[in-house]
Amino acid sequence: MKRLLLFAAITISVSAFAQHPTDKGWRSVGGTGNLHFDLDGDDGTYNYFNLGPEVYWFVGNSFGLGTDFGFGMNMNKVEDTAQIDKYQSVSMWVTPGFRFYMRDAEKTWRPYVFANVGYQYSAVHRRTEYKTGTTADYDSKATNSGLRGYTGAGLAWFFSDHAAFDIRCKVLDLYPGRNSNNDPEMQFSYSPDFTIGVQAFFD
Repeated sequence: MKRLLLFAAITISVSAFAQHPTDKGWRSVGGTGNLHFDLDGDDGTYNYFNLGPEVYWFVGNSFGLGTDFGFGMNMNKVEDTAQIDKYQSVSMWVTPGFRFYMRDAEKTWRPYVFANVGYQYSAVHRRTEYKTGTTADYDSKATNSGLRGYTGAGLAWFFSDHAAFDIRCKVLDLYPGRNSNNDPEMQFSYSPDFTIGVQAFFD
């Protein structure tokens, strides 16, 4: 009887102090990314690559503060009977933010919401080549910098106590860009953008 009571007491004690990856004091390191190649090229080609390392510290249960670090490349080419338009850009950003996980910490699948605001720098190269030969080709290089912000939701699959597979959807995106006259102008996008990645958790 004493052994049974001792076993029950130990079990209750371990359960009471059980730790979860999103508990206060834990940290996460990881990142997401996406890659797209336009293979058909019927109406032009549009290729891009984005990578986003990140570091977060959980200041409360299921609530983390941290920073995303981003790098992106875009290459766009459109051609018709009169001209060839080419667009290339490279972007880097640093965006502090928060992440809040929902559902019980014991659940394997946990949705979360996130929001980040920071700074982005981009270098852009545009070139237009005319096929007629009567118009001079157009070539321009410019840099954009300023506020970068985005928000959305994700779904984490905790396949172990220290790692999770991450599927994330960025819904709203604000970033420095240029308008049709090539003048600096903030750009706002609300098209869903999906990324996938892996997170590692440490106590």
